[in-house]
Amino acid sequence: MEEWRNNFISGFLGLSGISLVLIGIQQASKPATDEFGRVLIIGGLLLSYGAWIFWPVSTPEKTRHTTDHEPSPPSAEMFPKALAAMSIIMSIIWSRMFTTGDDELFWTWVVLLPVYLIFLSHNFLFREGMVKKSIPFTASYAMACIIWIIFLYIHGDPWFWSRGLFTMIMWLSLLPPLSLILLNESLNKSPEKQSMNRIGIVASVPFCVTGIYGVIFFIPTLIILSLGMVLKPRLMIRDNQGLVS
Repeated sequence: MEEWRNNFISGFLGLSGISLVLIGIQQASKPATDEFGRVLIIGGLLLSYGAWIFWPVSTPEKTRHTTDHEPSPPSAEMFPKALAAMSIIMSIIWSRMFTTGDDELFWTWVVLLPVYLIFLSHNFLFREGMVKKSIPFTASYAMACIIWIIFLYIHGDPWFWSRGLFTMIMWLSLLPPLSLILLNESLNKSPEKQSMNRIGIVASVPFCVTGIYGVIFFIPTLIILSLGMVLKPRLMIRDNQGLVS
């Protein structure tokens, strides 16, 4: 019951926080309501932080006394708040840039991208379950790209869009990660698998809001993660040999 309550509170705060941030971005882009927009963005970030606090780390329902012959059950990985914070920051900057056309924000996003990739690589490569995290990470972005393709087919080139269409596609871009998060929490999976899926989905949000335009950043990211997965065992063997010698 307590875990269900924390899930509800966390989900409500998270959805409310994201909504306030997106509305704040829209209001901040208008000179008449820019201060009100900043207040909404700050409030949304505070609610999102509250969602992280209440986000439960699943543990086995029953604690068993393990022995030397009985392995302990796998535990869920702690939710990476630093990676989640970078995901939100990157998403906000891109959304603000895409809805206002501010080129400086685009270059800010590009400058922060290596920082985000450091947090992403650190979690995916130096923690367990890279493949399990990469599957929802890729699936979430692929679903967002499908939404973008359909949206572009219906409304045409973004050059002719109204401001409302720019805001609409930002909202629609968040549907895949939000839907996958709700699906992941509702399915009866192991705490370890739920945690890995959750991390992969949250990490995909910055790419989801970029849509098909983010492919030029997404593909190199997958290449970097793949190379890291291939080279990691060799580096560990080399380090172990160095310690033995």
